[in-house]
Amino acid sequence: MAIDEEIGEPLLSGLGCEEVMLRPSQRYRPETSPWGVLAYRFDILIAGERAGTVSLRPATTYLLTHLAGQVGFSIEPRYRGRGLAGKAVRALLPLARAHGLSELWLTTTPDNAASRRTLEKLGAVLVEAVPVPESYSSYAQGEREKLRYRLDIESAGTPLREGEG
Repeated sequence: MAIDEEIGEPLLSGLGCEEVMLRPSQRYRPETSPWGVLAYRFDILIAGERAGTVSLRPATTYLLTHLAGQVGFSIEPRYRGRGLAGKAVRALLPLARAHGLSELWLTTTPDNAASRRTLEKLGAVLVEAVPVPESYSSYAQGEREKLRYRLDIESAGTPLREGEG
């Protein structure tokens, strides 16, 4: 049985913390994934409304650990500034653990102050800046450097969901 099947729907549909709930929206198989690996995308829900998306790509390829990140997130403009991206990443930690990960690599660009703040509030540590190769898609959009952050899953913890504790 594949690890994806072992994880099962109860975990995938029960992710959340604080006021954030994650609703599975897409599961990519490696052969159809833009990253060439198994990946999950979730809608971030606040009181039942979609506030953004968060993705987990639980593999350790150069693309993920240096350029794209194992986690990606996007928050809709009207929901920004509330710490929702960090809460959504914390909500993904049980899924990352289920895939045997003990750390996550997240990337951003030097000029993305909001993402950098989110990563630092999560407890992710800036490891290094790496050049974006000309062959990488974001190079054509002007990106020349990525910042690599490492998040230790155990030290990041998982806040309790409402009603737990």
